[in-house]
Amino acid sequence: MLNETRLKNKIRAAFSEEKEEKDAAAAMDRIATKLAQAVIEEIKQISIMYNAGLVAPNGPVSGTFNYTIS
Repeated sequence: MLNETRLKNKIRAAFSEEKEEKDAAAAMDRIATKLAQAVIEEIKQISIMYNAGLVAPNGPVSGTFNYTIS
């Protein structure tokens, strides 16, 4: 499940860890990397629950994929 607080805390930490850095370009690269990693980790937490809608009676799968995302 996506968690806004967890992502927010990771973003705050990424900036916090770089606040004393003198090399702005290096700090920006590290922050961007940490933000990208935090977003990817959060996306990986998504669950897609298949509810119904697809059929394959002796042929290709057809229908509408009914789902919930959490």
